[in-house]
Amino acid sequence: MKNLWCTLIPALLIFAHSKAQTLDSYINSGIKNSPLLYDFNNQKLSSRLDSLLILAAFKPQVNQMTQLAHYPAGSGWGYDDAITNGGNYSAVVNVTQPLFYKKQVNGQLQSIELLNQTVRNNERITIIDLKKSITAQYITVYNDFTQNQFDESILTLLNNELSIIKALVDKGVYQITDLMNLRVMITTQKIAISQSSIGLTNDIAMLNFICGITDHAEFKPVKPEIAVQNEFNLESSPLFIQFRVDSLKNINSRQIIDLNYRPHLNVFADGGFNAVRPENVPHNLGTSFGLSLSIPIYDGKQRKLEYDKINLTENTRTFYKRFYSSQYKLQFDQLSNQLKLTDNLINDIKNQLLEQERLLEIYRIELEKGLARFLDFTTVLNNYKASKITFLITEINRLQIINQLNYLK
Repeated sequence: MKNLWCTLIPALLIFAHSKAQTLDSYINSGIKNSPLLYDFNNQKLSSRLDSLLILAAFKPQVNQMTQLAHYPAGSGWGYDDAITNGGNYSAVVNVTQPLFYKKQVNGQLQSIELLNQTVRNNERITIIDLKKSITAQYITVYNDFTQNQFDESILTLLNNELSIIKALVDKGVYQITDLMNLRVMITTQKIAISQSSIGLTNDIAMLNFICGITDHAEFKPVKPEIAVQNEFNLESSPLFIQFRVDSLKNINSRQIIDLNYRPHLNVFADGGFNAVRPENVPHNLGTSFGLSLSIPIYDGKQRKLEYDKINLTENTRTFYKRFYSSQYKLQFDQLSNQLKLTDNLINDIKNQLLEQERLLEIYRIELEKGLARFLDFTTVLNNYKASKITFLITEINRLQIINQLNYLK
C-alpha cells in the first residue's frame, strides 16, 4: 500500500508548492468587478437625490416672469384696444408655497424608499447569483484539476511498471504482446491527460470571464470547503422579501391616489411692475398676494379605475408568492434528499476504493514477480480507475448540490 500511494499521488507535492487561489478570492473579484453591482450602487445614490428633489418641490417656488409686448394697430386693422391696451410691459417675481403638504411629501418619500428597497434586494439577488455561478465554475475547475492529477498519477504508475515488464519479457516471463498492451495504455493515458488539460484551461478561462479577471496567470485550485449554510426559511429568501416590498408598494400607491383627491391649498405672492405703456412703468410698481384652493369634484371615475389596476397587481403578487412558496419547499427538500443520498454513496465508494487499492497493490507485487497475468492486472487497474473517477465525480456533485442549496432563492 505504501508503494501504491507513493506512485498514485506524486502530483500532490507539486500542488502544494504551486500558486493557489481560493474560492473566496474569486468571489471577491467577481463582486468587485461586477458592472451590475456598480449600477445598483449608483441607483441607490440616485434615490437619495430623488428624495431631495421631492423635498425641494414642496419648498417655496420663486419665479421671475417678464413680458414685453406691443400690439400695433392702424386704420381698419389691429387688435381691439379694449383687449390689448396697446401693449403689456411687466416684470414680476412670483412666489408660491403649498400648505398642509406633509402627507403628500411622506407618501412620495415612501415611494422612493420602497424603490430603494427593491434596488437593495436586487443587489442581494445579484450577489447570490454571482456567488452561485462563480462557486459552480470553481468546482468545475477543481474537478478538472483533480481528474488531471489522477490521470498523471496513473501514467506514473504505468511508466514505473514499463521497465519491470520489459525486463520480465526479456526473461520470457511475459509475452511481447503484454509489453505492447502496456505501451498502448501509456499512450492512451497521455491522450487522456492532454484532453483533461485542455478542459482545465478552458474552464479556468470561463472562471476568469465570470469574475472579470484579465490576469491569465496559471493557478492551481484549492479544494473548496463548502458546508451547508441554508436552513429552510422562506422569510430570508430575497424573492419573498421582494413580495413583501411589492405589497407595501401597492399600499403606498393607494395612499398616493387618495392624497391626490384631497383639497390642495397654496399661498402665493408676487411683486414687480405691470404697465400697458413703457412710460408708465415707474408708476405701476406693485404687489399681490392670496390663496388658491383646488378641490377635486369629479374625474370620470379615474380613482376607481386606478384602484382596480392596483387590485389586479396585488392579485398577481399573491398568486406568484403562493406558487414560489411551494416551489421553494420542493427544491429545498429535493436538494436535501440528494445530498443525503450522495453522502451515503460517497461512503460506499470509499469502502470500495480501499478494497481495490489493496487488490491493486497485491497484483503489482505479483506482477513484478511474474506471478500474475498481465491481463488480470490491467482489469484490476481499469476497475480501480473507473471507481476513482466515479468517486471524484460524486464528490464534485456533492459540492454542486451544497452550492445550489446554499444559494437557493
